[in-house]
Amino acid sequence: MKKKNRLTLIYILINIAIILILGLLDPEIKNIGQLFQSIKLSWIIGGILSMGLYCFMDGLILNYATKVISGIKDFFNSMKVAIIGQYYNAVTPFASGGQPAQIYYMGKYGIPGGSASSILLIKFLIFQVVLSLYCIVAFIFKGLSIYSRAPLVFWLSVLGFVINAGSAVGLVALSFNKGIVKKLVFGLLAFAHKIRLVKDLEKAKNTLLGHVDDFHRGFKIIRNNMKALLIMGVMTAIQFAGFFSVTYFVYRSFGLSDERWVSIIFMQSLLYLAVSFVPTPGSSGASEAGFMFFFQLLFPKELIFMCMLLWRLITYYFNIAVGGLIILVDSIHNIVAASSIRND
Repeated sequence: MKKKNRLTLIYILINIAIILILGLLDPEIKNIGQLFQSIKLSWIIGGILSMGLYCFMDGLILNYATKVISGIKDFFNSMKVAIIGQYYNAVTPFASGGQPAQIYYMGKYGIPGGSASSILLIKFLIFQVVLSLYCIVAFIFKGLSIYSRAPLVFWLSVLGFVINAGSAVGLVALSFNKGIVKKLVFGLLAFAHKIRLVKDLEKAKNTLLGHVDDFHRGFKIIRNNMKALLIMGVMTAIQFAGFFSVTYFVYRSFGLSDERWVSIIFMQSLLYLAVSFVPTPGSSGASEAGFMFFFQLLFPKELIFMCMLLWRLITYYFNIAVGGLIILVDSIHNIVAASSIRND
């Protein structure tokens, strides 16, 4: 088994272990069989479809941004790149593996590295801005209520908001200042050369200089296109609504109906913000514990573990299963294609 595959398996097993530990610590675990029998399947299907909407919108946004910046329009490949990115985000610390994998696959489909980088960074920037807007609204409508009942939850959300908004501001600053980007890139190259990861420093500089130019050209195109920014913003808002709604569908699957959809959406946005920068793959540990901690304000105590388990299955393991399948099929296709070329 390759080292990368072993690490992925280890990450998944650690996540499963965390869930099992949380379950064993839950005094209501003895009723888990009865709770499973009480689940309304139609609402679970709704949750899976809601997660499907999140994935679909991710591909749609990527396809739109690629068309605006590079002129290439290929929805099928955009969907594949989006889902592969979600897979690698789920199995790498800090979700660090998603964008490099996407740049690699976009390169296979004819998109230069610099253009691919600008597409993904613009998409990430809009993602961060829309998430911040969701959370501002959540703070306005739910902030005082959360603070009065669970101050720690409130301050974790505030910390996540500061980090999230800071990263968005930093990206905007970089988009306007090519000199800073060049200094950062050349500084990283110099370090890589020093530790002998890069052999020909000047050649690497010339190559990356072209990518930096592509990166800023893409940013300039989208920055001067307010219509494109607004369209991507609306699509991202719909994407988040799909992801955050999974919790509502899980809530309703147990016959619960006291809490409104919008209340659960706001709480889920704050949870997402609070755990998104935890440096474990898929925010393992923080996501599960955070769900049980945040939603103890809305969910009955005897259901909170089961709800967390179903939510995690749909929002995390669904991505891993679908992304892993697509990567496997793509690898088999490449092997068959390479074999056909050799035979010819």
